[in-house]
Amino acid sequence: MISSLIIIFLISLGIISSVFSEESPKTIGSLPMENINVDGTINEAEWADRDWKVKFYLDIDEVFNPPDTDGYNYLYLGEDLINFYIGLDLCSDQTGDITKEWVGVWLNVNNRSFNDLSGWASYLDNGTESLLHDVENNTALSYFTNELSISSSGWDFNDDNEYNAIYGSTEGNYIIFDDGGGPSPPFFNITSVANNSDYVSWIDFSVDITKWFTIFPQLSASGVYEINFLIRSQTNVSVTKNEIILWNSDGTIDINDLDQVKPINDNIGFVDDTFYYNPSNLSSDYKMKFSLFTNHSAPFMVQFDRFEFSMRYNETNHQMGALLNPFASITNYEIEWDFGPSANNASNHRMFEIKIPKSELENYDPNEDIGIIVGGYGTMAFPFETYWAFGEWNSSIRNQRSENYKYYNMQGCEIPFKAIHGYYLSLIIAIVGVITIIFTKKKLKICK
Repeated sequence: MISSLIIIFLISLGIISSVFSEESPKTIGSLPMENINVDGTINEAEWADRDWKVKFYLDIDEVFNPPDTDGYNYLYLGEDLINFYIGLDLCSDQTGDITKEWVGVWLNVNNRSFNDLSGWASYLDNGTESLLHDVENNTALSYFTNELSISSSGWDFNDDNEYNAIYGSTEGNYIIFDDGGGPSPPFFNITSVANNSDYVSWIDFSVDITKWFTIFPQLSASGVYEINFLIRSQTNVSVTKNEIILWNSDGTIDINDLDQVKPINDNIGFVDDTFYYNPSNLSSDYKMKFSLFTNHSAPFMVQFDRFEFSMRYNETNHQMGALLNPFASITNYEIEWDFGPSANNASNHRMFEIKIPKSELENYDPNEDIGIIVGGYGTMAFPFETYWAFGEWNSSIRNQRSENYKYYNMQGCEIPFKAIHGYYLSLIIAIVGVITIIFTKKKLKICK
């Protein structure tokens, strides 16, 4: 009791972290785990072959989340020849309710070094890994929520390769489209060309919206819910027709489909035009394709002061600010949980057991240190937060920096002798027998 009060006092003074640990590595050998049964119950006998048992203290919000309590919790790490195992004995989590519960694991399996979210993401499936599980629904945590962002404008063309003049000529570059002020030069100009008895201009556009996102561009683009065109333009004479033709997702166009043909200003004087673009028209690689077609009986020029886009998208599942990014690279895994006593604590509490095939851990090297951060919610959480975490940095889940991981040497994984019993032993004996026969026959030939 006195020691617990001292710990709490030191935490309150900031002398020690709200999370600290005692680490117990395997003391003999590096044989693989053999007796593990992934059922969610932490059984010391099943984890006897573990590589690590890490004891760590969590300062939990006891006021608003009773009976969750401050105390020691335990992380287990082990492996066999084909799987990596993680056990969590969360003695502080003494609430059995799984509403909104989730658990996450972040791994650095090849000593990668990174300092921000982009660096972390660049190594995914190549040294860094993440696993996020929605306990309430017993499924991988979804990347998106059902909530939509507010509409944001200022999304622009990415470069000059995103438009091509089929008929007519252009003057200016893609940067001019992004003129935030009122109508003032320079303008992006399109000049007509004679075509039979008329004058026309036709410009094809292909805007890659994945370039609007810096992290997981393909995935992020798939969450776009709504796009709007924001155009400010004029023509130097009143023209017969001036319209945007939206392409279908398969690359076809239908000029008779009124939903796909949008008229814009066809007269002198700058006018703002806004219209909706359905993201279902995006190509399979998330390109927004459309054409600008203008025709008249006399030469003309179309001038753009502004041509940009606004969009709304599905919000990412940040779990009320707990996660910087909810991306999970590991989708093939087994996880089970239980609520009951363990050898570490006689009170009923949450436990997890996780099995990850090593095929999911690209470039995993068991002879090197493995980095790990664990965290979650359920209802156990730090005071005034919506999560708990265990790593080098524990005021938030900061998986974007390699220095924030706890590192443990897994000591390699030796093949036990009895692993070659049965079929493999018979196979080895057979191979040795064949080699012996061949060698004997060759020796007899030499003797002759």
